[in-house]
Amino acid sequence: KQWYQRRVRGTLLVCDEDFLFGVGSREVRTKSLSLHVFDYKSNTRHLCIGKVNINLGDYDFKDEDKPLSLKRQIIPYRQQQDHFGSLQVAVCVNEENLRIGLIKAEGLVPVDMSGTLEPYCRLLVHVGSELLHKKKTCVAEAINHNPVWEEIFTLDLPPKTLLCDVSITIEVRDHLRNSRSTSYLLMGRVTLSNSAQGHGQTQWEHVCSKRGTTFTEWQPILA
Repeated sequence: KQWYQRRVRGTLLVCDEDFLFGVGSREVRTKSLSLHVFDYKSNTRHLCIGKVNINLGDYDFKDEDKPLSLKRQIIPYRQQQDHFGSLQVAVCVNEENLRIGLIKAEGLVPVDMSGTLEPYCRLLVHVGSELLHKKKTCVAEAINHNPVWEEIFTLDLPPKTLLCDVSITIEVRDHLRNSRSTSYLLMGRVTLSNSAQGHGQTQWEHVCSKRGTTFTEWQPILA
């Protein structure tokens, strides 16, 4: 998977950039070019405006020194949604530490519509506004978009920590191995805390009410 990105402001998109791919004149006929146009959203999942697909086998590339100029209509992409799969999370807390298990995910929705995924999780634990711990899992194989990590993190808590001040954020990311501009794309996140919404708040309430007991639940991955 190769990913190239260009960001501009406004409704008039002018890139004026060249990208070089290591593909010969014979091999190029077996390739296709996919261009996606996104609306950039800071610190969250970008929204896809549309795409252009070009089958390179339909064109003549005999004259390698002469650029081929094409004009294509952008096909609108309407599959915007708020739920991007589910993440199985196990949590247990006692007087001294917090144990968080990131087990697996199901039904992950690719960010770039290429259909390929190299997902991993980034774990952030805050006490109030202070970032206490930051961890991440390995990059997993996403067979049928259902990766398995089965990783457990044991994290120390400061003495006399109030659990009502603790919040857990799990970012599900798509690792970009060959990207020039960024190392990942954010697919969505899960939040567990007293102020979280829905399932995230419910699981955290269970954890706080029975210290020493592990609660394992499926959480929706949200934008």
